[in-house]
Amino acid sequence: MRHKLLFTALLFLSSFTFSLAQQFGTIRGTIKDAVTKEDLVGATVIIEGQNKGAAADINGFFSLNRVPVGTYTLKVSFVGFNVKVIEKVQVLAEKVTEVNVLLQEEGSTLSEVKVVGQKLTNTEISVISEIKAAQQIVSGISSAQIGKTLDRNAAEVVKRVPGVTIFGDKFINIRGLNERYNSVMLNNTFTPSMETDVRSFSFDIIPSNQIDRILVFKSPAAELPGEFAGGVVKIYTKSIPEQNSITIDFGGGYRDGTTGKNFFSPQHGSSYWTGFNDGYSDLPKFFPATRQELISANPTRLQQIGQSLKNNWTPVQSTALPDLRFTLTGAFKIEKEKYRIGNITAINYSNTRTLFNMARNDYGYSRIQSTGEPDPIFNFQDTQYSNAIRLGVMHNWAVKFGENHTIEFKNLFNQMSNSQFVDRVGFDNGTDWNIRSFDQIYRGIYTGQLVGKHQFNNKNTQVDWVVGYNQSFRDQPDYKRFRYNIANGQRTLLVPQGAAQTFNLGRTNIIMDENAITGGVNLVQKVVLQKGAKAEDNKELELKAGVYTEVKERTFKARNLAYVQANSSLFNIGNLPIEEIFAPQNINSTNGVKIDEQTNPNDSYTANNHLYAAYISGNYSLTKKFNVIAGLRVENNAQKLNSFDLVGAPLNYNNTQTSLLPSVNMTYNFSEKALLRLAYGKTINRPEFREVAPFSFYDFVNNRNISGNPQLKNANIHNVDFRYEYYPTPAEVLSIAAFYKYFETPIEVVFASGSNPNLSFDNAKSAYSAGIELEARKSLENVSKSPFIQKLNLVFNAAFIHSRVSLNPSTASTQSDNRPLQGQSPYIVNAGLNYNDTKKNLQVNLLFNVIGKRIYAVGNNYGFAYPDWYEMPRNVVDLTFSKGIGKNLLIKGGITDILNQTNYILQDGNQDNKFDSQEDQVIQSYKPGSVYSLGVVYTIK
Repeated sequence: MRHKLLFTALLFLSSFTFSLAQQFGTIRGTIKDAVTKEDLVGATVIIEGQNKGAAADINGFFSLNRVPVGTYTLKVSFVGFNVKVIEKVQVLAEKVTEVNVLLQEEGSTLSEVKVVGQKLTNTEISVISEIKAAQQIVSGISSAQIGKTLDRNAAEVVKRVPGVTIFGDKFINIRGLNERYNSVMLNNTFTPSMETDVRSFSFDIIPSNQIDRILVFKSPAAELPGEFAGGVVKIYTKSIPEQNSITIDFGGGYRDGTTGKNFFSPQHGSSYWTGFNDGYSDLPKFFPATRQELISANPTRLQQIGQSLKNNWTPVQSTALPDLRFTLTGAFKIEKEKYRIGNITAINYSNTRTLFNMARNDYGYSRIQSTGEPDPIFNFQDTQYSNAIRLGVMHNWAVKFGENHTIEFKNLFNQMSNSQFVDRVGFDNGTDWNIRSFDQIYRGIYTGQLVGKHQFNNKNTQVDWVVGYNQSFRDQPDYKRFRYNIANGQRTLLVPQGAAQTFNLGRTNIIMDENAITGGVNLVQKVVLQKGAKAEDNKELELKAGVYTEVKERTFKARNLAYVQANSSLFNIGNLPIEEIFAPQNINSTNGVKIDEQTNPNDSYTANNHLYAAYISGNYSLTKKFNVIAGLRVENNAQKLNSFDLVGAPLNYNNTQTSLLPSVNMTYNFSEKALLRLAYGKTINRPEFREVAPFSFYDFVNNRNISGNPQLKNANIHNVDFRYEYYPTPAEVLSIAAFYKYFETPIEVVFASGSNPNLSFDNAKSAYSAGIELEARKSLENVSKSPFIQKLNLVFNAAFIHSRVSLNPSTASTQSDNRPLQGQSPYIVNAGLNYNDTKKNLQVNLLFNVIGKRIYAVGNNYGFAYPDWYEMPRNVVDLTFSKGIGKNLLIKGGITDILNQTNYILQDGNQDNKFDSQEDQVIQSYKPGSVYSLGVVYTIK
């Protein structure tokens, strides 16, 4: 450990040797309207390629202090005016460079400066400006801020946003509410799902270098989707580049406890490294298509069927290599007098491994009151080997005709392969076992959007539209499990007699496909109700209206194959190694094993969801400072699922409902730098396909069965939000927010029917969630004369939340009551200290994240109290750095999760409301391991 810390410290210290002492100058001037010569209060100036900017004051004056000596390009912008680029601005030591700018209204040009129609969206200043100008309560993060971290995908990026955390390494929680209460949109269309068990989007599928910005809308509005309570996450991928370039990004990582260790994985084909399913683990071509065909086969045919499956019940041993990541990005643009064309294409590949030593336990509590100790149900030690491969392609085109018309074609494809081998040792119900599982999951998405934005009538009329197609799949071709009983030094394979038991000795094949077509049109029309002496004094009403539709189809098919003793009176090979038991000669109808099938009619389903939405809203300024937006959204949603019950009778689920969703957002502007927001809106939460499907699935990793509930109902949510925002400079923000949410019939994950290993879904009677949020982004440039401190920036955000659930009388006696919402965190804290030396092209960032304990699964009270499972807090500290060398080369690296604290899921067995890993029951624990990364980025411009 000390050697690795020393290595990282040397890398960090060596980055300083590239620089020399530097001197500073000042850029200042005024920004005015080119026609009226009026001061443009609030117009912004940023230095291209730098995280430095300023806003014009009430006299149109701006000043950029302590700018390192050099030559720069300035970008000047203001709402309703053309963005201007002023090149070759020279800064001299201890001198003041005067730059007086005249901005022309959009649609015009000036001869003395270059006018560009592109609005920058990926800088910290631009995202803060977008948040400030938004009509709702919004938080966000830019690609510039993402670049200061070692975050590798969207899942890691969004946890930097105020009030946002990540659950299960993939799924987003906003304001402590779990993934089911949050909607996700990619380039303004709903994202596809690749998960069968939960409603969410897998954020880990989008690499961070493909993100332009992420905005999180936390208050309802008519133009936003109606299905959320925590927030609507909008992810925007990159569009027209600023300049032509080719970028090569290559990096590696060393993970504590994994890299260099012996590594075991399932057997796979020769092209596995690509991340694509090469068919190695698929069912054979002429395998029986149905359970009936298999179980009705004669003994000879049944033997052939069993022998046709691969004998791949042993893992492949290797040495865990360092993590590998590679990205190739091409950015190209063509600029003509009447149009601009841009293309960004990125290809990325990553191959990572993890080795976790995990404790997994469960307990009963029938005697704890008398003995003081719980009853162990099972205690296991898992060695979990996982290998994740990702291959992704982004291909975006954009064409801009003049200043008023833009058409974009955005494409994103990502393919992921997750391979896992688990070696589990321990006891279950008094018996010692060695249990092993082999799993291979292939996931992928394609999402494409054709987007248009148009402005007419001197920009008083705006129209935007989108047509999209999403396709996602999840292929789990051969999920195998077996267990050896260990007694008196003897290992005996558990081979069931009679009926098949897939979870004991079997293999599962699951295929899910989902397709969705989306489309929407939005209209914004400004109407002058009363003309004033000046255009700025006009009384205007901004009307918004739009429609949106999504038609989604899903097919889900599962087959549960298993092995049984061919003849229990003759079976005599249970003590052999697993690869010998499944040798072809031992798959027979006499003394060996034979194949069987446990697939039930309800193990497959088809489903569709048709959403049709329309909205209208009005935006009116009652005074120059007070603005009100009121709107109504109508959503008609038809969710249908077709399956069968256990005996084969048809089961048809139909949840069709029309919802009226009103909203109002009010803003009071104290000044150009300070404003107050107040919002109310009604939203909805619908069950996901998997939650209403009767299918039951055994989760080996967590040793749980998960089943759906066709009786689930929609949840309605009433949201009230308040936020005060203060913007000292274009790059800084201070805000405080408060919110309250009331839930009618919220949907939760619960233990089902008194059997603790079984999880299902149910509606509570009601719930509420209330909290406050704090956010600060502050530069220390003007707080000290120290050159070091002047290069520091602070980033801090936190949320503190309280929630409670009320259950229906029929379930209150059997389920955990008087508790927070499942998945609700009581607090979330993100903090960062960023050092940025633009002259030396050096960045160093220290980042911190922690979330409060939250309910992982709700307990029950079937006969005796079975307490909730709580995921405990972990303090996560990351250190990153980047150092530019010359104009083209960047070295970056750092340490992720320096503290490497244990991840705990605990159960408060003695119910003293104190959680201690030494005193309470540990349901799960493991250390993820610190990661030491180093990489290079080379850009050809």
